[in-house]
Parts: sequence; structure tokens; C-alpha cells
Amino acid sequence: MTQNQLKLLHTSDLHLGSDIYPDDALRGFEQVLQLSRQHSVDGVIVAGDLFDNRGVAPELVSDVFARFSELRRPVVVVPGNHDTFLMNGSFDSSSLTEDVHVLLERGGETLNIDSIGLSVWGEPVYDHSPEFRPMGGLKPRCSENWYVGIAHGLVTDNDPYNEYSSKITFDELAGADCDYVALGHVHVFREVTSGDGAPAFYSGAPAGGNSPTLAIVTLDPVEGVSVKAIQLKR
Repeated sequence: MTQNQLKLLHTSDLHLGSDIYPDDALRGFEQVLQLSRQHSVDGVIVAGDLFDNRGVAPELVSDVFARFSELRRPVVVVPGNHDTFLMNGSFDSSSLTEDVHVLLERGGETLNIDSIGLSVWGEPVYDHSPEFRPMGGLKPRCSENWYVGIAHGLVTDNDPYNEYSSKITFDELAGADCDYVALGHVHVFREVTSGDGAPAFYSGAPAGGNSPTLAIVTLDPVEGVSVKAIQLKR
């Protein structure tokens, strides 16, 4: 199989249902939808904290996934530490349309979306503690598709004495057998590529801060991987 160019919208930390900035969070979500269409992306990746807390209204959850389905392109969500509603048994994933995917398997799971030539791996944050390693279970490449690793956590060094929860180390990033690492948890756009490893970026958050962003990722068989930060309107 010959890889074709693929364009993805990478976002995270939307925090829909926030008690602190509920209207701003909704505006950020609307811009994610708008820019997905404007940039004609092939798929959307949400690297955690789509929602803000376990008390989010079920009607909001249903509406968000319905709006994602209207994009008519694959959407992949990996739950972050705030997405407890998605992981505590309250969420019925069977209600999702065929284009919308929430990765819920403990230990991580691989999803092949052969219709666009993409495979992704991600592990939901069931245990936001120093023992949990969001990239620790990344599976080796197993298809000729473009391969994206998705993780929600904090990139830091491998100091065993730091107590950060959901740690991702530079060694893990350097050894990741994939084409791109889509990260969430840090609310600003940031590159954290390690050595000769796959390009690794935080997309930033589309709301709740002074500089809301998302990332447009282009995977090209000739030019390689390029990542562009898109500044959102406040």
C-alpha cells in the first residue's frame, strides 16, 4: 500500500461543561468544528479532556458527539483525566455513529481507520497518578497506514523521584514507533519531539486561556510530517 497525504486536526483540553468558562469552552468547540471543515481535514483527534468533570450534563455529551458525527469524517477521542463521565460507566459508546470513536480499553487499544489510511493507538486515563504512563503501552506499528500515538499526560524527564501524574518521558517519545504523537494535558501549543523520534506536539487548548490554539497536522509521503498551530478567536 502507498501512503497518501493525510491531514488531521489535533485538539485537546476542550473542557466542555466547565464551571469556570462554560461559554468560552463552547465557543472553542464551535471553532474546532468550523476549522475542521475550513481546512478540509481527513480526520479529527481529541487527545483528552473533551469534557471537564463527571457531572457534565448527559445532554451536552450527546450533543457534542452528534455535532462530531455531522463532520462526516473520522473523529477519535482518547479520554483524559477530566473525562470521568466517559469512563465511569455512565457513557454508552454504542450510541456513537460509525465515524466517531472513543478509545476506552484499559491498557490502550489500536484503531485502524483504513478508509483514510490511518491507524491510531491511545490509552484512556483511568488512573491519574505517578504510576500511570500514558505512552507506556504503545504498540508497535502493525499496518502500512499512517500511525499516530495519542496520549494525555505531562512530558518530563525520567527522574524516579518526581511525583508528576500521567508522566510521559523523552525516552518514550524517542522510541515511539509511529509517525506522529498527538498530546494533550498542557494547554499551550508546544513541540516536545525527542531526538530522532516521531514529531510530538501538544495542540494547546481551544478555550480557557490567553492564546487558544489547535494544530493542523499534515502527513505527506514525500515531505514528511508538518504541524501548524492555528490561533483561535477569543
